[in-house]
Amino acid sequence: MTGANLLLADDDPVMRELAAAKLAEAGYCAFTAENGEEALEKIRAGKIDLIISDIEMPVMDGIELIRSIRGEKQIADTPIIAITASDDPKIVDRIFAEGATSFLAKPINWTLFNQAVMFVLRAHQAQASLKEARDRAEAGSHFKDALMSVMSHELRTPLNAIIGFGQLLDEQFKKQNDPLHREYAEYIVDGGKRLLESVSDMLLASDARSGPLTLNETDVLLGDIVDAAKTQAIAGKKTQNFELNVRLQNAEFEICCDKALMTKAVWKLLDNAIRFSSTDAEITIGAARSKNGGLALMVKDNGPGIPEAKLSEVSAPFAQSDMSLKRSKEGLGLGIPMTKAIAAAHNAQFRLHSTVGEGTRAVIVLPPERVVSAASSKKSAA
Repeated sequence: MTGANLLLADDDPVMRELAAAKLAEAGYCAFTAENGEEALEKIRAGKIDLIISDIEMPVMDGIELIRSIRGEKQIADTPIIAITASDDPKIVDRIFAEGATSFLAKPINWTLFNQAVMFVLRAHQAQASLKEARDRAEAGSHFKDALMSVMSHELRTPLNAIIGFGQLLDEQFKKQNDPLHREYAEYIVDGGKRLLESVSDMLLASDARSGPLTLNETDVLLGDIVDAAKTQAIAGKKTQNFELNVRLQNAEFEICCDKALMTKAVWKLLDNAIRFSSTDAEITIGAARSKNGGLALMVKDNGPGIPEAKLSEVSAPFAQSDMSLKRSKEGLGLGIPMTKAIAAAHNAQFRLHSTVGEGTRAVIVLPPERVVSAASSKKSAA
């Protein structure tokens, strides 16, 4: 920290001269001011790395000086050591309340004085480094989100064209009774749909990181959501052997929600349960009213489970229990994060419980104001 610019503000000329000499001996560039107003002018005029200010001064005292510094954006982060001869604890409390970094009492212990200056400068430098690292990380994160959003939008149009023309080829080869080329066309369509779904997931994840998701709310039957999610989850999984049980307290419950997003949330939970379960897996999707009148929507499996230490990891975007390129399970690791974001947008709770060797249970708990019982709906219609 040798060579740092330090400013000492004190109305006592002996104190100013002695402190300036001590600071110069320690290798600092010392400047002085006899009151807060003069100190503020010098701080504004040039780069000051640390301010050491007496509290009791004419024209502008130390409290006003601290308040003025903290109120100006360009100099607000400058560390300040306050000095006072008062032993009133209220004064000390006020000094720190106004924004002082540290505090020294008069008469000054010059050995402690130099140590305090060195400590405050080092602490400020470390804090500045952390802030810079945080700013770089945030900038990188914003860039990644922006790039993800732009790429997602740009990929959707050509992917829709690929899928559309692939379906046309499929129909043509079907008419020509050409099973081999029809199979190739089906591969094209299936691959395009999977990629389009990944792009849509990335776009939704980007939107969720930017703020709460925008909802297109409507009243929809619970059974319709479950049926749509079930259909999407089991599509393309004919080679997997699993048992999917649906246990709803009442499929006629009406839910006020974004149908597309809620269906996606349930679908992603089912997809995860199927994807990561072993052969002959048993998967259950159930729903029942909670004690407070809300609705608990659950997806449960008897798969391998997730270690407790990794539960928080799988809730982060682009995370799976295994995200290596050699992993056996496909996917971007967005299922749980997206479900959490969709639940949060509906003011719902999301809970994830898992036991290794026994399976995983994911629950979305919708608040009472989003649920209308079937009986109530019929009464309202009558």
